[in-house]
Amino acid sequence: MLSLMVPKNTMAYNEKMGPEAALQRLMEGNQRFMKDNTLCPDRTQDRRTASAAKQKPFAIVLGCSDSRVPPELAFDQGVGDLFVVRVAGNVVGPTELDSIEYSAIYNGSAIIVVLGHENCGAIEAVLTGKTKDIEAIADLIKPAVEIDHTMVTAVQANIRNSVIRIKSSPPIAKLIKEGKIDVVGAHYDLYSGEIKLLPIEN
Repeated sequence: MLSLMVPKNTMAYNEKMGPEAALQRLMEGNQRFMKDNTLCPDRTQDRRTASAAKQKPFAIVLGCSDSRVPPELAFDQGVGDLFVVRVAGNVVGPTELDSIEYSAIYNGSAIIVVLGHENCGAIEAVLTGKTKDIEAIADLIKPAVEIDHTMVTAVQANIRNSVIRIKSSPPIAKLIKEGKIDVVGAHYDLYSGEIKLLPIEN
């Protein structure tokens, strides 16, 4: 009879960590995902029970709605680990920023990752001028396209713009100054599954 091994928790559910440790945990998870060596951690009844009363996600991910970029899978994390905000083009409008601030302030998340990817349909729509029905999203992407007019460079500029918008939030800026949280930009490769951090200039 086939027996399934359920991976044990590597950390207690509510265990606190700093921004550096939180980012390291995410990147280690991505390495497992990229190598088809995922642990699929903390997706058990024990974790569902532990997280039912109150969530304590250690990381916030602002990602694109694209079906090919699932943050929990790409970072190999479990139930309650990530507070995920997904919107086409991984843009930051008032609603997205409110959601991010909520988890940073009330959930105690230690890292915010803006996760973009190549061949983004929302950015392509802006590049080609086909933005009917996504005007609000397109308006947030346009500054990136105005800086860089190719898909690759526009995607990267758009990630950086979202990082800068998040960092400019007064409550987020305060948490950054206190060393409680950090904000990084990252690019997801649709072919390999690898996530690479991007240098961000403020």
